[in-house]
Amino acid sequence: MKETRSGRARPMSREERRAAIATATIPLLVQHGAQVSTRQIALAAGVAEGTLFRAFDDKVELLRTAAERALDPRVGVQEIEALPRDVTLGEEMTQVARVVLDHGRRVRRVMVGLHTLLASEEGRRAEQVREARGADLTGRPVPGHAPRDLDPGAEPVRQPVPHGRGHPAMPGRDALTRAMAEERAVVARRLAAYGAELRVEPERLARVLLAAVMGHGFPVLPEDPDDAIADLVDVLLHGATRT
Repeated sequence: MKETRSGRARPMSREERRAAIATATIPLLVQHGAQVSTRQIALAAGVAEGTLFRAFDDKVELLRTAAERALDPRVGVQEIEALPRDVTLGEEMTQVARVVLDHGRRVRRVMVGLHTLLASEEGRRAEQVREARGADLTGRPVPGHAPRDLDPGAEPVRQPVPHGRGHPAMPGRDALTRAMAEERAVVARRLAAYGAELRVEPERLARVLLAAVMGHGFPVLPEDPDDAIADLVDVLLHGATRT
């Protein structure tokens, strides 16, 4: 809490409380997926369980908000920008690859957990309720959407979770696309410092490096990430031929 001029802590606003709870939820969502309990979340956030439901309508809204924060493009960018700079080109590529791989693993686990929740009966019911209220899955009003009555006895509509071409984007997909573009840009800027050693543009090397790392990270992770990263950097730096 922030302090007032009198020295007493100022109570958090609802938005500040939501942000703090969502941030505390991210590691649990990565570790447990949709099975994380509200009790676990309350303990991690240092609040009473009832406080969760004064900040969020339900668990679905809470996890959806946490997922949005986890997929914030600034997270991966800040982690890369915080890396040491007084290193060799090979060390630079290695540390960038490790951060991107770890971040990609977290993102994937968050998206899998969120997809599982939204596909469940609990998720479908929550979506129906929010649609009736004219709100999205994070509780924000949808412009031009008028609230309507919802039959409390109605069964959840069992429609497929939308994904792929011709369907609305999966929750978080736009954020993931932005994150990848931001990460590519910051990696290119860092690699530009080694321009005298490169025969390709930094942007091209950044694109190839990140594509190769993501190839390791999705859909499965290598058994030994350090060895995989070392092999990747060695081939990118020195090539596969003897000349």
